[in-house]
Amino acid sequence: MESAVVKKKWYNWRIIVLAIIVVAIFIKFFVLEEKEKNDAPLIVELDLNNVARRTVQEVEAVLGKGKLDSYYRDETIGCEKCPKMIYKEGKIEIIFVDEAADRITLKNLSDFEFDDRVILGLLNFKSDTKPTLDQPTVKRWDNFEKYSQIAAFSKGNKIEYIAVKTRQN
Repeated sequence: MESAVVKKKWYNWRIIVLAIIVVAIFIKFFVLEEKEKNDAPLIVELDLNNVARRTVQEVEAVLGKGKLDSYYRDETIGCEKCPKMIYKEGKIEIIFVDEAADRITLKNLSDFEFDDRVILGLLNFKSDTKPTLDQPTVKRWDNFEKYSQIAAFSKGNKIEYIAVKTRQN
């Protein structure tokens, strides 16, 4: 008689444990949203901290010899005739305002996914900060670290280009 009671209690516990496992599996797969973890190593296309707010000579020490493309004019930032230089065969454009690299554009990035981590990684940032503006074609970080604005633009699901403003207007 005693063994029948023990078997019945054991059977009840197995049912309870099985029910808990089924509920846990249901929660794991149908309730919790798991963010895709992308642990792929980041590729750095431009170490922004080594280029931003530097003189032409300092930038050339990092990126190599540049080519004068044109002169930029913008009254709002007080730029009458600011040189626009091209580096790395057109991949990087830099406008020097007050003799310092201020407007930096990184182009030809169609090999990279339009993802926050990838965009910031291309500029050698390790943080996974959410953008201030997050739309299907534009991601923008305002006042990110010491930069006024970092904006990335997409074509499809790939990055078209990244534009950086280093100082406030």
